[in-house]
Amino acid sequence: MANQQDISAALQRAGASVFGLQVQGTTVKGTVASGEARFKAVSAIQQAMPDAQVDIQVDERFGRMDEGGAGRTYTVKSGDTLSKIAKEVYGDASQWKKIAEANKATVPNPDLIHPGDELTIPA
Repeated sequence: MANQQDISAALQRAGASVFGLQVQGTTVKGTVASGEARFKAVSAIQQAMPDAQVDIQVDERFGRMDEGGAGRTYTVKSGDTLSKIAKEVYGDASQWKKIAEANKATVPNPDLIHPGDELTIPA
């Protein structure tokens, strides 16, 4: 049975961004920015875990975060940490270093981010 890392890797290979990805047994939950993104995500999940019960919701508010490329940004909210943002964006909190590296010019200390900060989110 595939685990969260397997599903995250499959989504990344497919170029699908699923926010708040959760894998519990054969149930996979999360949110995407569009119907097209949902189709791409569900296809990738089903290839990695054919018996998955997929619950992927569409929330167009995530559209700004799902634009791709160098212009992809995230606005820090109260209570956010780079780990929390990485978990939301990539489905893997340990990817926080990727965000820290992409923003080191504007956020020299990754432990000190503030609400309203605009972070670049690398693919």
